[in-house]
Amino acid sequence: MEVEPASNVWEDAPDNILLRVAAYLPFRLDRLRMSLVSPHWRRALCGRGQGRPPQLPLLPPLPPVLPWLVFPNTEEPSLFCAIDRMSYPLGLPRDVRNARFCGSCDGGWLVLALDTRPTQYALYNLYFGQRIPLPGGLTIPDGAGNVPLVLRAATFTSSPTSPGPNGYMIGAIVLVCSKWCAAFWREGLPNWITSESDDVWMSRPPQDVKFAGGAFFFVTADEKIVMYVPTFAGDENQYVMRRYDCDMLQRDGYADDLQGNAKIARYLVDSRGVLHMVLRYIYNNQGTTRFRVFKYQALPQVADDVPPTGTWLSVSELDGQMLFLGQGCSRSIEVAQFQGFEGSTIYFPDDRFIPDPEPTVDNRRSYSFIDMGKYSLQGEQGAVQPWPPVDRRPARSDKAPPTWWLH
Repeated sequence: MEVEPASNVWEDAPDNILLRVAAYLPFRLDRLRMSLVSPHWRRALCGRGQGRPPQLPLLPPLPPVLPWLVFPNTEEPSLFCAIDRMSYPLGLPRDVRNARFCGSCDGGWLVLALDTRPTQYALYNLYFGQRIPLPGGLTIPDGAGNVPLVLRAATFTSSPTSPGPNGYMIGAIVLVCSKWCAAFWREGLPNWITSESDDVWMSRPPQDVKFAGGAFFFVTADEKIVMYVPTFAGDENQYVMRRYDCDMLQRDGYADDLQGNAKIARYLVDSRGVLHMVLRYIYNNQGTTRFRVFKYQALPQVADDVPPTGTWLSVSELDGQMLFLGQGCSRSIEVAQFQGFEGSTIYFPDDRFIPDPEPTVDNRRSYSFIDMGKYSLQGEQGAVQPWPPVDRRPARSDKAPPTWWLH
């Protein structure tokens, strides 16, 4: 009796067997690859007549996945997986390898500044290579029309893979004519838009942006909060951005920090529905030495025509959470979902974007991955520890800084 070749046996395997095998795959990318093996496997995992493989509607929900750290490079980009603590090569198209990463979003999306003249912008999906072009100009409401912008950091209201009922929107820190301002884009807009008010510019450089509670929050170098709320207005029910400059009370220790020698980087993160600000203290000779965490508290508004008032309250521990920091893409994750990880721990990449003094052999700028690691807020463990392990990450890159691959 002839035995059917193993390859044919698996090619025609029953649907329930294929679904049981796929259920053991913890990562979306592995499930997508399995669905692409053959038309039969795709129908088994995706359903007959249903959409593209990324939907995978017949499989059980994916388990939570920690962010992967992507190390950009024009020749050999790589990623680090926090679960198995291993690094892997990352195959990317040439123009993506040459691009500057300006932000990331759940579902494997990156915001790219492409290496073109003039600069073009796009969203790129790391899972299945989908691209969404972004405009390169900002519409100024004072009649200046459409002007070019330089995008520095961006955040999302929701993932383009699973947008909300009103679609997804992007909020960004941009430079326009050497001045800082906020810019916003949603599908269908020919250009980026900004506040409808006459006050378009920011007096101090914004350091981070985060969407939380239905609004975009920008934190400036003096720790002020500028809030933008998407609103439908006008006869045509168009999106407009309402700006609110919060009157922030001075936090504890702010005056001492001004007198210190550290450069302070500020990050915004939504932790259990509450906006938090993380301070990263960076010294020239030592790099990052410590962190402080504060939560935003809105104070009662005394009148409708008075700007909203808020303050920053110090937080000594994160109550079972760990933070992954990155401009526009910081995340708070419950540590109970992952074995081997500790609460009140902050993971941070080297995002200083400071070039080495000597260019590479081909005269390109080189950036080091030195000032990165993890930091514990608890007990006496408040010291920076190496992370990822030094032998699991590249020493430098010609396209910095690293960014998070959010799942």
